[in-house]
Amino acid sequence: MHRRFRLAHFPRHRAAPLLFLLVLLTLLSGCGTAQGAVPTRSAATPTPSPTAPPVLVTQQVSFVTSDGVTLSGTLYGQGTRAIILSNEGDNNAFAWVPMAQQLATLGYLVLGYSYRPQVATANGLPSQGLRDLRAAIAFIHTHHVTGITLMGSSLGGLISLKEATTEHFDALVPISAPVAFEDVQLSDAELQRITTPKLFVTSDQNDPFTSDTYHMFDVTPQPKEERIYSGRRHGLALFQGTSGPDLLSALRHFLQHYAPVN
Repeated sequence: MHRRFRLAHFPRHRAAPLLFLLVLLTLLSGCGTAQGAVPTRSAATPTPSPTAPPVLVTQQVSFVTSDGVTLSGTLYGQGTRAIILSNEGDNNAFAWVPMAQQLATLGYLVLGYSYRPQVATANGLPSQGLRDLRAAIAFIHTHHVTGITLMGSSLGGLISLKEATTEHFDALVPISAPVAFEDVQLSDAELQRITTPKLFVTSDQNDPFTSDTYHMFDVTPQPKEERIYSGRRHGLALFQGTSGPDLLSALRHFLQHYAPVN
């Protein structure tokens, strides 16, 4: 027997509105079922975390000089182009740390080191420092670098220049370097042999270092650049104050040109 839904139980005047209401509810129910049959959830887009600064790799190292003295140092960064930082006469390697970190972030393998402890008080400080620099160069060669830049402040600049009279490097950055100190001197003939690209740096009221820098710049062959800043600042102090930003910019461009890391 065929059965059908009937509205006969309700008075006639209420049938039409009720029918309309039932149809509407059915349609709405169907739409809700269709839309809700497969519930979906919008995945929240994760907020990207700020890019973390690259981790600077540092390593404490030691190496032995030709006369058997063990020296200590720190390697900063990684790379196939190396920079060796040589101290002023106070033998304070910590003064180089900010510069070493900046150079390492540019892609260089940077070596900061201390001269032998007795250098600060014994006679023959420059020649002992020169021997220690040569040990640092031999050590950095064991890391299979493709090139080396020597950067030195005051005494460190002198021994870097002296070493460059007999060996060619990527670049040379003497800062407030004297032309002579005690048992290490640079003759004009030696200066003329320094074919390594050079960036001389000093201030204009820091004699004898100012006049020595002028002389070395005049005598050495190309390629060479010079940065002279007003005032009496000496050595690494030139990276501070008003001269700092320009010197850092000049140094970066000089290294990128003569000792590029890419």
